[in-house]
Amino acid sequence: MSPLTDIRDLPRQTGAFVPRVVVLDLDGTTIDYRQRLHPRIRDAVRSAATRIPVIVATGRMYRSSVPWANELWVREPLVCYQGALVREMPREDGSPGQTIFERPLEPSPALRALHVAREQNWHFQAYQNDELLCEQDRPEAWLYSRISGVQFRLVPDLAPLLEHGTTKAACVIEDLTEVSRAIEVMARELDRSARITRSNPEFVEILDPEVSKAVACEMVCRQIGCSLADAVAVGDAPNDVELLATAGFGVAVASSRPEVLAAADATCALPEAGGVADVLEAFRLV
Repeated sequence: MSPLTDIRDLPRQTGAFVPRVVVLDLDGTTIDYRQRLHPRIRDAVRSAATRIPVIVATGRMYRSSVPWANELWVREPLVCYQGALVREMPREDGSPGQTIFERPLEPSPALRALHVAREQNWHFQAYQNDELLCEQDRPEAWLYSRISGVQFRLVPDLAPLLEHGTTKAACVIEDLTEVSRAIEVMARELDRSARITRSNPEFVEILDPEVSKAVACEMVCRQIGCSLADAVAVGDAPNDVELLATAGFGVAVASSRPEVLAAADATCALPEAGGVADVLEAFRLV
């Protein structure tokens, strides 16, 4: 595959593609992996959001996504949990917005994933009613909690809870070599009953096989009168592949894995260097 062109090196938008909507991943794309938002990106997204719908599409929980959406002045429904939940922004009284779509992981693959994680001594967590649940107080739980800004709740046994399914499941593994092995093992053990993907480098995400950011974003696009084919989308991780491939114009952060770059039309700089701002400027949205 020939190298992609950096969005800064493309001619400023000349009419070949005029986006009607912007879709942004959060971690590793709009904010860096230390949860910092570059002022240029903040200002550019805010400016764009006054002109065009901006959709946040993230692996984060709903309540972990809302503060960032507010900071960016995003008002469109949030695509959370890799697309397993689409929910409107909170109401004026602070209560959660209306749920538009939800597709949890079924009990059988969720329980199987829990069993595999226990066998391998991988930290495992589940999500119900936008609450973070795990069985052990481990460093990995605190890592996830620190990144998400959500406190986990310890339960003695996740299995009875998983009998009711889970919005998604995740393993948090700090050894990145072990993350790759975990993805292979989970994919083999769960086969077609679940989708296994990667978001933050330490996170192994386990979802219903029909869930993706692309599917969920298409729903939001239809609601606002357009299509994902009308969108410029920016992402950085394997969980963004379908989104970038389906969008009218996909931009991958330059440090992305090969399969992410293969799905994109151009690259942008890392969030530390204001890459999303460069994308919005290239399409004259700032």
